[in-house]
Amino acid sequence: MGHSDVAQILLENGAVVDQVNEFGSTALHWACLENHVDVVSVLLENDADSEKTDDDGSTALMCAAQNGHTDVAKTILESGVDFDKSDKFGNTALICAAQNGHIQVVRDLLEQGADGNGVNNHGSTALHLASQGNHVDVVKFLLENGIDAEMVDGEGNTALICAAQYNFTDTMQLLLENNVAINHVNNRGSTALHWASQDSQCIDILPLLLELGADTTKTDEDENTPLICAVQNGLADVVLVLLEHEAEVDFMSAKGFTPLIFASLEGHADIVQLLLDRGACIDMADEDGYTALLCAAQNGHVDVVLLLLEQGADIEKTNGKDCTALICAAQNGHEETVRNILEKGADIELATDDGYTPLIIAAQNDQAEVVQLLLEKGADIEIADDDGYTSLIFAAQNGHADIVNIILDSGAAIDAESNDGSTALLVATLFSQLRAVSSLVDHGASVDFPDSSGKTSLMVAAQKGDAAVMQLLLENEADVNAQAHNGNSVLVFAALGGHADCIEMLLDLGADANAAGSNKTSALRVAAAGGSVEIVKLLLSRGVDINAQDDDGDTPLLETVFEGQLDAARILLEHGADATVPNVMGWTPLIVAAQRGHFNIVTLLVENGAEVNAKTHNGRTALLLAAEEGNLEIVRLLLDSDADVNASGSDEWTPLMMAAYRGHEEIVRLLLDNDADLDPTNTSGCTAAMIARSNCRYEVANILQEHEVECSDTVHDNADSTSTAIPVHAVRKKPDWFIPSREVRREQEPFSAGSFGKVYRGWWLSTRVVVKCVIAKSDKENRTFHREARIWQRARHPNIVPFFGACDEGSSYFFVCEEAKNGKLLDYLFHERENGRSLVWRKLLDAALGLHFLHERHIVHSDLKCNQILVSKDGVGMLTDFGLSFLTTEASEKEEIVGAIRWKAPECIRKDKPVVPNVQSDVYSFGMCVVEAVTGEVPWSPLPDPVVKFHVTRQKFLPRPTAFSSDAQWNLVLQLCAFDPTKRVKLLDAIEQLRVFAEKERFQERYG
Repeated sequence: MGHSDVAQILLENGAVVDQVNEFGSTALHWACLENHVDVVSVLLENDADSEKTDDDGSTALMCAAQNGHTDVAKTILESGVDFDKSDKFGNTALICAAQNGHIQVVRDLLEQGADGNGVNNHGSTALHLASQGNHVDVVKFLLENGIDAEMVDGEGNTALICAAQYNFTDTMQLLLENNVAINHVNNRGSTALHWASQDSQCIDILPLLLELGADTTKTDEDENTPLICAVQNGLADVVLVLLEHEAEVDFMSAKGFTPLIFASLEGHADIVQLLLDRGACIDMADEDGYTALLCAAQNGHVDVVLLLLEQGADIEKTNGKDCTALICAAQNGHEETVRNILEKGADIELATDDGYTPLIIAAQNDQAEVVQLLLEKGADIEIADDDGYTSLIFAAQNGHADIVNIILDSGAAIDAESNDGSTALLVATLFSQLRAVSSLVDHGASVDFPDSSGKTSLMVAAQKGDAAVMQLLLENEADVNAQAHNGNSVLVFAALGGHADCIEMLLDLGADANAAGSNKTSALRVAAAGGSVEIVKLLLSRGVDINAQDDDGDTPLLETVFEGQLDAARILLEHGADATVPNVMGWTPLIVAAQRGHFNIVTLLVENGAEVNAKTHNGRTALLLAAEEGNLEIVRLLLDSDADVNASGSDEWTPLMMAAYRGHEEIVRLLLDNDADLDPTNTSGCTAAMIARSNCRYEVANILQEHEVECSDTVHDNADSTSTAIPVHAVRKKPDWFIPSREVRREQEPFSAGSFGKVYRGWWLSTRVVVKCVIAKSDKENRTFHREARIWQRARHPNIVPFFGACDEGSSYFFVCEEAKNGKLLDYLFHERENGRSLVWRKLLDAALGLHFLHERHIVHSDLKCNQILVSKDGVGMLTDFGLSFLTTEASEKEEIVGAIRWKAPECIRKDKPVVPNVQSDVYSFGMCVVEAVTGEVPWSPLPDPVVKFHVTRQKFLPRPTAFSSDAQWNLVLQLCAFDPTKRVKLLDAIEQLRVFAEKERFQERYG
């Protein structure tokens, strides 16, 4: 209730007249909402702001107008308020009043000069909203005051369409009397007639619309005419009115739908009759070939089907899939429709172009009642489609056991074959339809009946791994040792599918474990080639011949190697497989592994006594083939395992020739470093250098030429018996990375030193650099220096310390590189932590990207630890000192020994056949770097070196440091440092995990 006197007292005592509540409303808003005109007056007299808006943008006038408070609205208007102001939805006071049917407020606002054609955010005017609300008196008043009736809202609707949408015929009548446009279309293509045709409530207004010229041919966005709208909604009375006003009875939409097709589709028999009476074309079809009869049959509208047939619809007309009305009804299980169509004379055997009859269609779609009816009506039970599939086979394929029983009880041939020799039992087995298999077996199906390839149902089930079907077939005495035409046994088919449980079932029932098919293919050979470790173990436990050879001489081990199945190869070797047995071409498992690039398998075979210098029948060794295929790490491993570097084949090609021919530069260098002979010629009389040049391998040719010069101690002048020795560097071509010593100056004192050299700050010309000096006394040290220079020159990446060049003049060789201003990684991380920043995961990501770059270029770092990770002046982590242990210049000799153990992969430091550092061992070392970076301490601290080696070589990992608070981060370390190299996470996958940690670290720094 409005207490104007109380309001006056409060205001006199200092109350703030325009104080707002949590919704932005003032006392004036509330007084207008509650129709307290006396309070409104008091508030206005005390200078209340009548223009103030609440959170929705509503003014006091809008509150009064929306609720029809005429006196309050007048009072506000008299205060001189802006009556065309709008809220956040664009509604003015006039729109609010019109929308709610408050005629007096509307009248007062218009008299005050309110804009009658103003629109809200949706484009609606007062007339639109009044029409939508069926406020006839408001609509009439607005029209009388010249409001534009043709304006459209945001959806393109006029006031007439708005009224038609809500079936407000009184408003429509009024608008029509004012001569509004009848055929205007909205954004969806609909006219007022479209909307009026969708509800019988508009039946009385339809004649007026039509008499005033409403267009019955206009289509909406769905290509529907008003007649189609009426048909879709089942409005027979509306349809009749439209037809009486000449609506086009056979109008066809873009997709070919006619009113008759729509009516038949929906089962509106009365409308179908109306349309037919008006001459609708009975057999018109849509774009998919469906006629009215087909639509009715498909949906089981019996009354419509009978009506159409009585009116002469073509009973055998087909759609685009060659389906008749009978097939459509059968497919969807409309038994009564099928019965009536048959009684009207439909051909029971008329099939699609693929040979599908109504019986086949019904059986395929599990329509048991229809199948029974068709059989009773004489359908041919043995008729088949173009592939020879009968209704029985289709029912079996789809697992419709009830239909299988119906068809068999009706006398179908149970073992009838399709074109490929498949029976119903074979097909049911292929699709794992256990109930159908059971029904067929119970009715006497032959369990060992083969298809055209000789495969039985048991073979099919074994290959699929369907143990339940196998069990059922075996219980019905299926032959466990049956063989297909190619000789493959049931056991082989189970191995092909990789199903250990099925193999065990077969073996327990007496299957021959050594049975072999074509090319003497055995289950063990198949399982080994497929890497099925469990099956390999199972077969070996049953005494299978582990070294049995096929017609090509291939053993299970050789097949495993050929397919790169490491785990299976390991199992075979552990069970005594002979690693030296060659096939008929003389290829041993090691030769195959080397040629195909399976590094881990090569390692495994070498460890298990494979002959590294064995030759194929044409004289090729594992080393020669690995060199030919560019398998650098395998070449390195074979050389470390005493492979003959100069062994040649029957054509006298050596590994060096092969590498030169294929352009494998690093392999050429590696072979040369291992004393490969430059002089031998092949049967064509060509040396490695000649082969390189003739095949445009100019870089390789240069490498060979440089090596030949380097191997000459001096060049002598034969004409002078007192000749003076000329240094090699005076005659050989300088490499691209060479920097003359005169261009480099270094500070007097080194800032770091190690057992193999010293590191200085200095200048290259005018550029500030770091100079790393080493002493290369021996030939091996000389070669190592040059290899390091070549590798570093190739390693140009944002996360590799930039290499400027090197100098091999004089007694002290040196490298020149960019100075990493922020020093070593651990020092940098400590300094940043002191400043409140955690950057460990971002810097580790930098290092991982650099390592991945090296690996992509077949470069193994081999000595990775945190003091080999430096940080640039811009804070970018960079790798350095890769490839050579003697470049670890920032640690003492003692620290170098510690580092060589604590970061090394177990396979590299074990006593028995240690592995040469490789990509996988680099990944392990990087995992140790993660531990070091997170904890700030060397791994395994404070345990001594021998204890660390003892634990690692016995597969005992270091305890989880407390610094690893995240399980995900520690799990990454475990993945990086898996003891089995083949189980270590791929570096690319590790990089993705590091990105996640780095982003979280960045987010935490930014947002706390």
